[in-house]
Formats: sequence, C-alpha cells, structure tokens
Amino acid sequence: MKTLIFAVLFFVILVIIIFINYRINHEFKIDMSWLALGLTPVVIWLLSTQQLSEFSGFGLAFKLKAATLKPVSLKVDGNFINPEKIIIQEKGGTGKIEEFKRNRVAALTLEVGKKGYYLNHAIKEYLEELTPYSFFKYVLFKNKSGEFYGIIPGIKLLEQLQTKNLDLVQRIESGEISKIPGLSTISVQRGTSKQKSLQLMDSNGLSELPVVDESQSFIGVVERNKITSSIVVQLVSSNKNAD
Repeated sequence: MKTLIFAVLFFVILVIIIFINYRINHEFKIDMSWLALGLTPVVIWLLSTQQLSEFSGFGLAFKLKAATLKPVSLKVDGNFINPEKIIIQEKGGTGKIEEFKRNRVAALTLEVGKKGYYLNHAIKEYLEELTPYSFFKYVLFKNKSGEFYGIIPGIKLLEQLQTKNLDLVQRIESGEISKIPGLSTISVQRGTSKQKSLQLMDSNGLSELPVVDESQSFIGVVERNKITSSIVVQLVSSNKNAD
C-alpha cells in the first residue's frame, strides 16, 4: 500500500515541477534532478525507518543522514504555542472567550488533579466558541508542576463532550485522562533530531508531536509535513551550493 502511495506521490511531484517550469520558461522538459526531487519523500521514509542513510543518483547526492540528524526547530518544523488557562471563576467560567478570540489563542490548558475548580459546561462552551476558528487547535493537559501530561485536538474533545457525555471534570480530578480517545501523551524534548521525531510519528501513527523544554513544560508542536519540507529544502540547497 505504501509503495502505491509513494508511486503516486512521485508522479504528482514530477508533474507539478514540470508545470511550474512550463509557466516560468514556456517549455516542456524533464531534468534528471527533478526525478531525484520526486523520489525525496520515498528516500526520507526509508531513512526514518532506518533503512537508508544516504542516497546518490540522478546527479544529486542526498546526504540524508546529516540532514535528518539536525534538531527539530519550532520556527521551521512547527509552531511555538503558549496555551491559555481556563479561568472558571470569572463570569460563570466563560469570561475569557472573547479575549481568547482576539488574541487568536491556539490552545487551552487544563490541570490534571485539580479539584473543585472546573465545570463541564464551561469547558464545553469554550470549545464550542473557539473550535470554529482555524487558529485554535488543541487542549493541553499538564500536572500540578506544569509538566506536560497529554494533548488532544480541541475538536475531538468537543465531540466527546457533545455526543458521548464525557465527564471531563471527573477525569481531570481523578487523574484518569489517559483513556480519553484521541489523547496523546507522547512528546519530544527540545533538541531532538528530525530523524527521531519522524520515527516516533511513524511508530505511533501521528502527524505531529508536542515539544517540551528541559523542565518538561509544553512549548509547541512539530509537524511531519513541515519536518519533511525542511529536509527537502536543505537537500536542495546543499546540492546547489555543491554545484
């Protein structure tokens, strides 16, 4: 199945490159280096599964090992995210919603183990108001020390509150949030290599990973597509410099 997907992806990339060249230079041609670019996603997959360390051909030498051993960067491979806390006491628990919209908040934070503080209806209202906006992505769970505990897309959590009558407050107060469907507790440390990040995504069926700092505090998310794109850019740039 993966072979078919990569074959289709190769031809799609090649067609796009040919089309771009035609729009710019008004001529149809196929450069051998373009074939290498089309093969890049396949090669990166082989490397991420530790089946290949270097690729040479079509006039290009892809030093994949060196490219993927570089650390992930939130600036290039993902996004810095500063989650906001839900303040329950203010105006029935929903007083911060409009401010969060204005500030384009990407994530909300809930503290696991905190008792007598959260309200299911308030959390639900936050999500109902924020999930329609593309800038809002996640609900983050942390422990009392501020360490990363887990993360879930806001839309998935809202669906469970609406259709499965999830008692989220009970889960938070008891600390039993790990069994919430869609919740991921996997993270990578800041400075982790692109290769290891891709391997973690592959082994766990993920397209993105939370990133934590030295104190295990959540600082952002890296994405598979952005990591792959940054590797391709580096490979192309290094070969241009070599020329």
